[in-house]
Amino acid sequence: MISVLKKIFLFGISFCGLLSAQNGSSFSTLNDIETLYNNGQYLSAELEARRMFEQTALNDSTKVQLEKWIAFALIAQGKSSLAKERFVALLNIDGVFELDPILTSPKILSVFNDARVKFISQKKTAVIDSTKESVQYSVSYRTIIFPGWEQLHQERSTLGYLYGSAGIMTLTSGIVFEILRSNARKEYLEAVTLSDISSKYDTYNSYRKAEIYSFAAFALVYVASEIDVFTATEITIQPKYSSNQGNQLFLTIRF
Repeated sequence: MISVLKKIFLFGISFCGLLSAQNGSSFSTLNDIETLYNNGQYLSAELEARRMFEQTALNDSTKVQLEKWIAFALIAQGKSSLAKERFVALLNIDGVFELDPILTSPKILSVFNDARVKFISQKKTAVIDSTKESVQYSVSYRTIIFPGWEQLHQERSTLGYLYGSAGIMTLTSGIVFEILRSNARKEYLEAVTLSDISSKYDTYNSYRKAEIYSFAAFALVYVASEIDVFTATEITIQPKYSSNQGNQLFLTIRF
């Protein structure tokens, strides 16, 4: 009986020791990873950091350090593109994270800076996408009645006033010239002398051409307004930075 109790006691001590060792390891894992990296065991450092990442309930500070050591180890193994993605993941956790420019090698700093540029670009794109209103324009009776009215209803004031003003000018001109042409035609038909007939006809013909041009111009404005309503064009000018080519400006047109 005493022998059995002794075995149970020894097993309990061994089990507690094992738990203690595991707990001690969980607290010193970051130090172990750093030691592996400093000793040139880059693959082991990477794998150990990835293994620790699988643990639950890690705080952001620990995640940042793990991402850093994974990126460092990847760069040391010549995998800079993969390291860049890990740095981006790091910055998604801590957007103000910085590496010591004195204690960090230029190669690592270069990859980190590229990752920061990518992170900033993604962040700007996310902000633009989140703030951009996705408006679905529906065709209403305003589209058919007069050019520019539907644009004003959609709160696209510049195009609305442009099409509206052009429509009013061309339509009004057409109506005015139609009245003038009608009066000139009566005078032309009532003319008696050859010279008077020729003069009246020239006046009538000028008003007739002006009327045709005015209504044709109104038709073009009307069609252009219709096309704009159905194809609501979006123009975006977005600056972009490239580490190889510097600052660039991109023009995007979506239909």
